[in-house]
Amino acid sequence: MHARITAHKGILVVELVQNQVTEDGGRSGLDKLRNLGTIVHDTRRYLGVSDEALGLLKIVKRGLDRIGDFAWFRSDDGMDHFAWLGGPKRLVDPKEVATARSYEILAHQVIPNEVPEGARAAIEANF
Repeated sequence: MHARITAHKGILVVELVQNQVTEDGGRSGLDKLRNLGTIVHDTRRYLGVSDEALGLLKIVKRGLDRIGDFAWFRSDDGMDHFAWLGGPKRLVDPKEVATARSYEILAHQVIPNEVPEGARAAIEANF
């Protein structure tokens, strides 16, 4: 899995999963991200979403633009993609953001709602 979305106290926890160190000691591109957004290709295989998070993803309001805090779309080749504004880890109040206008819930893996301890602490302190 390349990314996962879980939830704690009504807040979405969106994160890339750190790839392992390679045999030559190199790290994945995750350590070098300097982008305004993050995208996961082939969500059927590489995106895990907990049931709790899925419920929150369904209440995010639909935006009017082609880009939003979240975008979940199917490309012409039939593959599903999920994108979010921000870096590899983001905490999101679903009532405060908007999706791209073409957003829809597409293929993904259902995962347990195992929220990282650091995310739990940040939510407790900031939301």
